Amino acid sequence: MTPSPHPRDAEILARASWPGADDTGPPPPLTGFVVSDFGPMAAEAADRCLWASYGDREELDAARRLRAGRTAVVLGSRGGDLETHTATAAAVDAGRPAAPLLFFQSVPNAIVGHIAKRWGLAGPVICFSPDDATGDPLGEALDIARFLVSGGDADEALVLLVEQVGADGGPGGAEALLVRPAAQPMEAAS
Repeated sequence: MTPSPHPRDAEILARASWPGADDTGPPPPLTGFVVSDFGPMAAEAADRCLWASYGDREELDAARRLRAGRTAVVLGSRGGDLETHTATAAAVDAGRPAAPLLFFQSVPNAIVGHIAKRWGLAGPVICFSPDDATGDPLGEALDIARFLVSGGDADEALVLLVEQVGADGGPGGAEALLVRPAAQPMEAAS
Protein backbone atom coordinates (compact mmCIF):
# COMPACT_ATOMS: atom_id res chain seq x y z
CA MET A 1 0.00 0.00 0.00
CA THR A 2 1.48 3.33 -1.02
CA PRO A 3 1.53 5.85 1.84
CA SER A 4 -1.02 8.61 1.44
CA PRO A 5 0.16 12.21 1.09
CA HIS A 6 0.56 14.40 4.15
CA PRO A 7 -2.93 15.38 5.31
CA ARG A 8 -3.98 19.01 5.47
CA ASP A 9 -5.47 20.46 8.64
CA ALA A 10 -4.25 17.58 10.79
CA GLU A 11 -1.22 17.05 12.97
CA ILE A 12 0.18 13.56 12.47
CA LEU A 13 1.14 12.22 15.89
CA ALA A 14 2.26 8.82 14.58
CA ARG A 15 2.13 6.82 11.37
CA ALA A 16 2.74 3.17 10.53
CA SER A 17 1.84 0.62 7.90
CA TRP A 18 1.66 -3.07 7.13
CA PRO A 19 3.65 -4.27 5.38
CA GLY A 20 6.61 -2.14 6.36
CA ALA A 21 9.95 -2.07 4.62
CA ASP A 22 11.27 -5.06 6.59
CA ASP A 23 8.12 -7.20 6.50
CA THR A 24 7.95 -10.41 4.52
CA GLY A 25 5.12 -12.89 4.52
CA PRO A 26 1.72 -12.41 6.08
CA PRO A 27 1.01 -10.25 9.14
CA PRO A 28 1.22 -11.94 12.54
CA PRO A 29 -1.83 -14.12 13.28
CA LEU A 30 -4.53 -12.64 15.46
CA THR A 31 -6.61 -14.78 17.82
CA GLY A 32 -10.24 -14.95 16.70
CA PHE A 33 -9.55 -13.80 13.15
CA VAL A 34 -9.19 -16.65 10.65
CA VAL A 35 -8.87 -17.22 6.89
CA SER A 36 -8.32 -13.53 6.08
CA ASP A 37 -5.46 -11.09 6.59
CA PHE A 38 -7.77 -8.02 6.76
CA GLY A 39 -7.99 -7.97 10.58
CA PRO A 40 -4.35 -8.90 11.22
CA MET A 41 -3.13 -6.21 8.76
CA ALA A 42 -5.30 -3.55 10.43
CA ALA A 43 -4.25 -4.62 13.93
CA GLU A 44 -0.54 -4.71 13.11
CA ALA A 45 -0.57 -1.25 11.50
CA ALA A 46 -2.62 0.14 14.42
CA ASP A 47 -0.34 -1.45 17.05
CA ARG A 48 2.76 -0.01 15.40
CA CYS A 49 1.20 3.44 15.12
CA LEU A 50 -0.17 3.57 18.67
CA TRP A 51 3.03 2.16 20.16
CA ALA A 52 4.96 4.97 18.46
CA SER A 53 2.75 7.56 20.18
CA TYR A 54 1.58 5.91 23.42
CA GLY A 55 4.41 3.49 24.13
CA ASP A 56 3.85 -0.01 25.50
CA ARG A 57 0.11 -0.66 25.80
CA GLU A 58 0.70 -2.77 28.94
CA GLU A 59 2.29 0.21 30.71
CA LEU A 60 0.05 3.16 29.81
CA ASP A 61 0.28 5.85 32.48
CA ALA A 62 -2.76 7.85 33.64
CA ALA A 63 -2.20 10.68 31.14
CA ARG A 64 -1.96 8.30 28.18
CA ARG A 65 -5.03 6.37 29.39
CA LEU A 66 -6.99 9.62 29.55
CA ARG A 67 -5.79 10.53 26.05
CA ALA A 68 -6.74 7.08 24.71
CA GLY A 69 -10.18 7.52 26.24
CA ARG A 70 -10.73 10.51 23.92
CA THR A 71 -9.41 8.79 20.78
CA ALA A 72 -11.81 7.91 17.98
CA VAL A 73 -11.20 5.17 15.43
CA VAL A 74 -12.01 5.73 11.75
CA LEU A 75 -11.58 2.78 9.37
CA GLY A 76 -11.89 3.20 5.62
CA SER A 77 -11.83 0.36 3.11
CA ARG A 78 -13.15 0.30 -0.44
CA GLY A 79 -13.14 -3.49 -0.72
CA GLY A 80 -13.69 -4.55 2.88
CA ASP A 81 -12.67 -8.04 3.93
CA LEU A 82 -12.75 -9.77 0.54
CA GLU A 83 -11.26 -13.06 1.77
CA THR A 84 -13.91 -13.49 4.47
CA HIS A 85 -16.73 -12.63 2.08
CA THR A 86 -15.35 -15.05 -0.53
CA ALA A 87 -14.99 -17.90 2.02
CA THR A 88 -18.52 -17.29 3.32
CA ALA A 89 -19.98 -17.23 -0.21
CA ALA A 90 -18.13 -20.45 -1.13
CA ALA A 91 -19.56 -22.22 1.94
CA VAL A 92 -23.10 -21.06 1.17
CA ASP A 93 -22.77 -21.99 -2.52
CA ALA A 94 -21.61 -25.48 -1.49
CA GLY A 95 -24.57 -25.86 0.88
CA ARG A 96 -22.38 -25.79 3.99
CA PRO A 97 -22.91 -23.46 6.93
CA ALA A 98 -20.45 -20.58 7.14
CA ALA A 99 -17.98 -20.77 10.01
CA PRO A 100 -19.19 -18.69 12.98
CA LEU A 101 -15.87 -16.83 13.20
CA LEU A 102 -16.29 -15.70 9.59
CA PHE A 103 -19.63 -14.13 10.46
CA PHE A 104 -18.04 -12.31 13.40
CA GLN A 105 -15.14 -10.94 11.40
CA SER A 106 -17.19 -10.09 8.30
CA VAL A 107 -17.98 -6.63 9.67
CA PRO A 108 -15.10 -4.14 9.77
CA ASN A 109 -15.95 -2.93 13.25
CA ALA A 110 -14.97 -6.36 14.66
CA ILE A 111 -11.29 -5.58 14.19
CA VAL A 112 -11.80 -1.97 15.26
CA GLY A 113 -13.38 -3.20 18.50
CA HIS A 114 -10.42 -5.50 19.05
CA ILE A 115 -7.95 -2.63 18.55
CA ALA A 116 -9.96 -0.26 20.74
CA LYS A 117 -10.12 -2.77 23.58
CA ARG A 118 -6.38 -3.58 23.41
CA TRP A 119 -5.43 0.09 23.62
CA GLY A 120 -8.28 1.50 25.73
CA LEU A 121 -9.55 3.70 22.91
CA ALA A 122 -12.97 4.87 24.06
CA GLY A 123 -13.91 7.46 21.45
CA PRO A 124 -16.47 6.88 18.72
CA VAL A 125 -15.92 4.27 15.99
CA ILE A 126 -16.80 4.84 12.35
CA CYS A 127 -16.22 2.40 9.47
CA PHE A 128 -16.89 3.57 5.94
CA SER A 129 -16.24 2.80 2.29
CA PRO A 130 -14.50 5.70 0.55
CA ASP A 131 -16.08 7.21 -2.55
CA ASP A 132 -14.34 5.87 -5.67
CA ALA A 133 -15.07 9.15 -7.45
CA THR A 134 -12.97 11.28 -5.08
CA GLY A 135 -9.93 9.02 -5.11
CA ASP A 136 -8.99 10.39 -1.68
CA PRO A 137 -9.70 7.85 1.09
CA LEU A 138 -7.38 9.61 3.52
CA GLY A 139 -9.05 12.96 2.90
CA GLU A 140 -12.47 11.41 3.55
CA ALA A 141 -11.23 9.74 6.74
CA LEU A 142 -9.74 13.03 7.95
CA ASP A 143 -13.03 14.80 7.25
CA ILE A 144 -14.76 12.27 9.51
CA ALA A 145 -12.09 12.73 12.19
CA ARG A 146 -12.48 16.53 12.00
CA PHE A 147 -16.24 16.15 12.39
CA LEU A 148 -15.79 14.03 15.52
CA VAL A 149 -13.31 16.51 17.03
CA SER A 150 -15.35 19.59 16.19
CA GLY A 151 -18.43 17.94 17.69
CA GLY A 152 -16.57 17.33 20.95
CA ASP A 153 -16.70 13.54 20.72
CA ALA A 154 -12.92 13.05 20.47
CA ASP A 155 -9.62 14.89 20.73
CA GLU A 156 -7.74 12.75 18.21
CA ALA A 157 -8.38 9.82 15.90
CA LEU A 158 -6.70 6.63 14.83
CA VAL A 159 -7.31 6.56 11.08
CA LEU A 160 -6.99 3.15 9.41
CA LEU A 161 -7.02 2.57 5.67
CA VAL A 162 -7.10 -1.14 4.84
CA GLU A 163 -7.26 -2.84 1.44
CA GLN A 164 -6.59 -6.47 0.64
CA VAL A 165 -5.91 -5.67 -3.00
CA GLY A 166 -3.85 -2.65 -4.03
CA ALA A 167 -5.03 -0.08 -6.55
CA ASP A 168 -2.73 -1.73 -9.11
CA GLY A 169 -4.23 -5.17 -8.43
CA GLY A 170 -1.19 -6.20 -6.41
CA PRO A 171 -1.02 -6.93 -2.70
CA GLY A 172 -2.84 -4.59 -0.39
CA GLY A 173 -1.92 -3.41 3.05
CA ALA A 174 -2.91 -1.24 5.96
CA GLU A 175 -1.95 2.30 6.88
CA ALA A 176 -2.54 3.77 10.33
CA LEU A 177 -2.25 7.41 11.34
CA LEU A 178 -2.87 8.86 14.76
CA VAL A 179 -3.99 12.40 14.01
CA ARG A 180 -5.14 15.46 15.85
CA PRO A 181 -7.28 17.24 13.28
CA ALA A 182 -7.84 20.97 13.45
CA ALA A 183 -11.30 21.36 14.94
CA GLN A 184 -13.51 23.28 12.58
CA PRO A 185 -16.80 24.79 13.73
CA MET A 186 -19.80 22.64 12.92
CA GLU A 187 -22.03 24.18 10.28
CA ALA A 188 -25.45 25.13 11.55
CA ALA A 189 -28.31 23.22 9.99
CA SER A 190 -30.32 25.39 7.64
